[in-house]
Amino acid sequence: MDRIKPENKLLRNVSRASSRGSFLERRLSILTTGLSTGESADQIRGSFGLNLLYEPPEPIVDFIFVHGLRGGSRKTWSYSEDPSLFWPKQWLPSEPRFRHVRLHTYGYNSDWGEKKGSVLNIHDFGSALLGDLKTSPYIQDGTDACILARHDPNHQDLASRFHSIYFLATPHRGADSAQLLHRVIKASMTLSGKEYINDLIPNSGAIQAINDDFRHIVQKLHLWSFYESVKTNLGMSQALIVEKDSAILGIESSKFHLEAILLYLLNADHRHVCKFKDTLDSNYITLRNAFVSTIDQIEREWLAATQEDYNNTMKALAGYLNQGDMPDNDLATVLDRQLDGTCQWLTNDTDYKSWRAGVEGAPKLLWLSGKPAMGKSTLAAHTIKEFYDCNLDCSYFFFKHGDKSKSSVASMLRSFAYQMASTNPHIRSEILAMHDNGVLVDADDERTLWRSIFLSRVFRTDFHQPYFWVIDALDECVDFACFLPMLAKIDKNIPLRVFITSRPSSAIQTLLLQERLLVSAMEVTAEVSYHDIRCILEASARFLPIDDPIACKDLIAKILHKSNGCFLWVVLVLKELETTHSEQQIQEVLDSVPSEMDSLYTRILDTMAMMPRNRKLAQAILRWTVCAVRPLTVEELKEAIRLDLGEVVPRLERTVESVCGHLVHVDRNSRVQIIHQTVRAFLTQDGLVSDFAIDRLQEHSRLAEVCLQYMCSDELKSSRYRRRGSAARAAKRSVFAEYATVYFSEHIVRSSSSNDNQIATLSSFVNANILSWIEIVAEGGDLYFLTKTAKNLKAYMERRAKYKPPLGQQVHAISSWIQDLIHIVTNFGRPLLTSPPSIHFLIPPVCPRNSIIYRQYHEYPRCLEIVGQSELEWDDRLSCINFRESQVLAIACRDNRFVTGLSDGRIVLYHTSTCQEAGQLIHGTEAVRFLVFGSANVLLASGGRQTITLWDTTTGIRLWAVDITERILALGFNEDDTILMATTIANFTSCWSVEAGEELEKFFVSDQIEDDSSTYQRPPSHAQICGELNLLAVCYRQRPINLWDLEDKCFIGQFHKSAPDVYPGPLLVAMVFNPNPDVNLAAASYQDGDLVIFDPWNQKKCAMVEANAHTLAASSDGATLATGDSSGTVQIFDFETLRLLYRSTVNDFDIRAITFASNNVRFFDIRRDHCNVWEPSAIVRQTATGDGSSEYCSEGVIGDVETVGTRLLDDSEAITAIVSDGGDLLFCGKESGSVVVYEVKTGRQMQELYRHPANAAILLLEWNHREAVLASVDRSSRIQVRKISGKGSDKRVAEPPSLDQSIGHAVRQVLFHSSGTKLLVSTSSSDLVWKSDGHQLASRNANGRQSWQWIDCSSSAHGLLLAVDGQIKCFDWKTLEESPLSAISRTSLEAGDYPPVVSMKISSQGSIVCAHFRDPPGGKSLARLRLWSASTSATTAQDPIFKDTTNFDQIANQVKMVIGFHKLLLLFLDQRGWICSIGVEKTTKERAYTRHFFIPYGWHCSGELIFAVTAKGAIVLVRKNGIAVFHRGLDFEDRVVFSMDGDAAMSRTEPHWCSPVLENHIDSPRSGHQWDHR
Repeated sequence: MDRIKPENKLLRNVSRASSRGSFLERRLSILTTGLSTGESADQIRGSFGLNLLYEPPEPIVDFIFVHGLRGGSRKTWSYSEDPSLFWPKQWLPSEPRFRHVRLHTYGYNSDWGEKKGSVLNIHDFGSALLGDLKTSPYIQDGTDACILARHDPNHQDLASRFHSIYFLATPHRGADSAQLLHRVIKASMTLSGKEYINDLIPNSGAIQAINDDFRHIVQKLHLWSFYESVKTNLGMSQALIVEKDSAILGIESSKFHLEAILLYLLNADHRHVCKFKDTLDSNYITLRNAFVSTIDQIEREWLAATQEDYNNTMKALAGYLNQGDMPDNDLATVLDRQLDGTCQWLTNDTDYKSWRAGVEGAPKLLWLSGKPAMGKSTLAAHTIKEFYDCNLDCSYFFFKHGDKSKSSVASMLRSFAYQMASTNPHIRSEILAMHDNGVLVDADDERTLWRSIFLSRVFRTDFHQPYFWVIDALDECVDFACFLPMLAKIDKNIPLRVFITSRPSSAIQTLLLQERLLVSAMEVTAEVSYHDIRCILEASARFLPIDDPIACKDLIAKILHKSNGCFLWVVLVLKELETTHSEQQIQEVLDSVPSEMDSLYTRILDTMAMMPRNRKLAQAILRWTVCAVRPLTVEELKEAIRLDLGEVVPRLERTVESVCGHLVHVDRNSRVQIIHQTVRAFLTQDGLVSDFAIDRLQEHSRLAEVCLQYMCSDELKSSRYRRRGSAARAAKRSVFAEYATVYFSEHIVRSSSSNDNQIATLSSFVNANILSWIEIVAEGGDLYFLTKTAKNLKAYMERRAKYKPPLGQQVHAISSWIQDLIHIVTNFGRPLLTSPPSIHFLIPPVCPRNSIIYRQYHEYPRCLEIVGQSELEWDDRLSCINFRESQVLAIACRDNRFVTGLSDGRIVLYHTSTCQEAGQLIHGTEAVRFLVFGSANVLLASGGRQTITLWDTTTGIRLWAVDITERILALGFNEDDTILMATTIANFTSCWSVEAGEELEKFFVSDQIEDDSSTYQRPPSHAQICGELNLLAVCYRQRPINLWDLEDKCFIGQFHKSAPDVYPGPLLVAMVFNPNPDVNLAAASYQDGDLVIFDPWNQKKCAMVEANAHTLAASSDGATLATGDSSGTVQIFDFETLRLLYRSTVNDFDIRAITFASNNVRFFDIRRDHCNVWEPSAIVRQTATGDGSSEYCSEGVIGDVETVGTRLLDDSEAITAIVSDGGDLLFCGKESGSVVVYEVKTGRQMQELYRHPANAAILLLEWNHREAVLASVDRSSRIQVRKISGKGSDKRVAEPPSLDQSIGHAVRQVLFHSSGTKLLVSTSSSDLVWKSDGHQLASRNANGRQSWQWIDCSSSAHGLLLAVDGQIKCFDWKTLEESPLSAISRTSLEAGDYPPVVSMKISSQGSIVCAHFRDPPGGKSLARLRLWSASTSATTAQDPIFKDTTNFDQIANQVKMVIGFHKLLLLFLDQRGWICSIGVEKTTKERAYTRHFFIPYGWHCSGELIFAVTAKGAIVLVRKNGIAVFHRGLDFEDRVVFSMDGDAAMSRTEPHWCSPVLENHIDSPRSGHQWDHR
């Protein structure tokens, strides 16, 4: 029961009980360490009320222990006063089957020995227990409590959750001893009467009432009765306190519909039926086994209800966290090698016990070191098993040198996050929210993972018990140096304990000292290993040719002595001894086998060389096993060998070990692996003379060649005419396909770049099968591998330029595809994952004309065709958000949110991935000049001239605000988001509590004069706060930068750009700290144009270039520095070296600020009234290889700087309105006031028709085909109606206006009557109807409305419809009076239930009406999408004009914009950019819509969208200063079922790290994507 979802309301409670077995002894010996014995009587008795004893991370079952008379919530369940014998608390949590059981005790005052009397009876005790259960924060949502709960309607929800009741010697019919006790108390001169004692007298009224009531409420309950069998010593006599007949309920299960009544005997007297000496007590075992039976039943029910949802969640998280190979495979492999009885020395060690028990003062970090092959991995696995056996929470990771997925800190952190999510519901929901909200996290950036997942979410979980991390072979991690500083900064209150194994390492030791990490260090020595080695030898002795026990014992002693404590040496020697047949041969082996591992390996290789027939096969196996990016399965290796050698090895799993001298083995998961990492190190060492030596450059080239050979094969070729069958093709692919397609570039980047044959093969691949490869990767649900391939190929090609100039058609094609791959993921990642076949037919046509994917593939037969405006080159600027009426003064980004601060006091929140507005916050009337997020995107601080405000962005709630009197220069959080700091122009830094908003302290900062220790009192000009480094920088005009330690509030030093004695110095313009603590750098830009990198701790200059930067920003991983200047140019530098990586020249406004997204590639800049979104491919970086090889890195060269220019458009030519003439033309209105004609076929402008006076922008256009009249409305509210003449290919002529009027208010809509003789003009305050000759027919006032829309139904004789205030009403065209007829069914819409209407459309025949209702960003109402069909029988107010057809509310939130009708299709744009349709006449139960094609992300992510649909089904989108026309788009169909019988069938998009969007959607799971091309 390790993986169960806990949030279900099915929670069951198990009442009154107790549990354990013998393996607990080790656990208990640790748990009792440090338990107090000097306790008061009240503590020994236990607390009153409901007491929580233990809560697991994922509780499913609750046990409540209720004592009897004169008992206590602890005393009753303890054999003695020793706290370790309180078994419900100390023993049960460690039972294996109690992993998901929450434990409570309940105490009440039933001490009949008290002098004062009590009027409380059993009913009162039951009521109190019921009340505590109802109000418990853990159980929210004895028998008397159960009776009361089932009788009380207010407690029915609680009553339904009672599952089992355990009665331990309970007197259901009363007890004679109660009668005796009653008489004793009555006769006593000191004791007072107790009502509850009278209730227990045999045949008392209370007993009879309880038994009678209980018979009627026991349905569905499981009852367990335990009775005493030993008489209790009463001093002068002995007796059974509760007779067996009284301990049995006497209820027939069949008669009262009971689930079960079970009766058990306990070999104990009344006092000891619930007290046990140890876990071996037979009574304890009986009771525990009964509990386990109940737990198993409840968990089976739970699994049946929740397992599918849990599995889907974990599958989504596995993709999001890039978890391919589950960690339990590594654990199982290691545990398979462990023998029983081994590794005990570690768990019995005093230091280990203190660390695990968390003894006060014991370090939280335990470091176990030992020489290679000393069994460290087995010891790590042993501790993991111990933790699981004791129900302790544990995550683990086995580093493996050479395995890319298991050799980096980032890989470990992703694995930890996945494991912790699998067992902890809170962590699971937090990471799932990241997935659903599209939080972009770089999979290879350990700092981003640490901050976004662990600091911001995991470590904010309320842990109820210690959590353990077990990390094996830390020294095999390529970047372990960055992990220990992370551990050092974990809050001491977080109950995390870390166990690390490694070889002896001075680097690790130095880091521990530097970070001041308290560590308990242990060492695996030969002495402690001898016992375990002896166990192995004794277990293997039966396979040796020795019968004499004494001789066998001597042999074991010899091997043990020669082993030096090395397990691997023993294993290899035993393998060789198994091939011997006599004692003499055994002696020869022992005499000849060297004791050192390298010498032993040499001997094995020499032996392998003596078998020339197997040499090539052995070389190939070692080549693939040592150099593969991940371990290959046996079947994968068979296919790799077939491609590599042309040989088929049918039984490879049987021969692989013998062929390779047992240096290679097949694990339990059929993966072929090196027997130990020392084998890999030995085979790849320089200077090894052997036929089996591994030259990494050469062998990686060979592996790359084999992978490319497969990638170029016919198996990956695709027909240009295919539209279906991708699932069938996948079934036919080779088992080697997954490895080759995912990892081929990893071998290329590790190979020699001087290999021309490799370039030729790679060129063949990109020219033939690259689209099929992209489709295969997308089908896997993770586009990370596309980006990773581009990074690898980019590094390889840049390195190759060192040997040969990058010339030639092959090199050009490869380089072009590198760029295109990155842009494909950036621009089309979301649609590609949604529909992988789109790479063949939908993506190439929307790519820039000069891109290689467009040039090679846009002419696919019957492919999507786009005409009109399109890009020639990839645009690194994905989007531009324009605020028009406000200036953008501040920007911040964190995870899946970025925010902008405006001059009008608004804060606008956006989704990072989609750039869609997510809501607004109102800072106040002052301009927002500072914005800063906390370590997660939950807390946001905003600052202006007078106020600092703290926000919770998830709820939009203002947490607190403080007034300030001095202008702010810097604003920032500390590292753990507990303090908000601000430095002001008054030379003070103030600190506020994030929780309460109270000012904690205020300290003075100043400009230090180093020669005389005095200070300047003038105001500073710049300040910068860095919470990650706990540093503050303050600079004064033409003075050096002063650096302060925020933790100690002390001055550190000054950085002088020039010599320290030079004054005045250059003027500082901007400054930023590198947020990566491992880098410890800062950047400063000066007025003289210099950009300087310096170390803030020693104030030494590290690099300097001329950049003329006015603003600076650093990526969260610290690798990249972005600058912006006054001319609008953005430059990207490597932070440490200031090597220029990228430059974008835009002749635009001064850049005010820049900020990076969490993926460290996307960034945002703000300029005047707009925000730009950038994602240049040039800053996609190559990361560490993970195999420890450095050969290829030494060949690296610096690539050329990519400089791009972004063309600014003439705003006066922007198209602002569009309408189709119903044929082959489009009328478009422009910002300049002109009305022009475009041709649908070509998307080109043909002519200008006319122009409005004063060049006022055209805002609205309306066309009537019957009269060929065009209405246009400009920004000044001037309306013109003109007749347009001309047909076919003739030039169109606009006649003089028949109507030319200026309206006093802004016109929001114009609408023609179907006859073309009337025109409705609608403003926010009134509606007017004009005849086409200029005469006004009618008018109506309409003050106060905010959102409304009119549609014309005159073609179906139904007048006008108005959607307003969540209602739809009918009006008369001539009078604008409301019709008595109902517009729609009264049951369709209810006033107040609907959000505002955002769009209403009517079909061309007027028979179908569609309305889309949705709140503005940040609204809470559910969106609605409704369709109505025209009625032919509407004659009374009760008969609606339009009757219900159906609703599509399940997808209403997914609809970004309703475009209109085409024939019988309702067309809409969904939130992910797909053009979709709904068949409006389909009446099947199955709800579905059809996806056709997608609009590129940058074309629809911001600004107002203007669409049109032509009569032939072409979709027209206004884009920049032109139009894009999509022809044949509706021919592509991909059906999506979203509801069955009215229930939404939700499924989650497979996650990916590098795609720009990660969103929840309702697509049904793909089954090959059966495409139709009509």
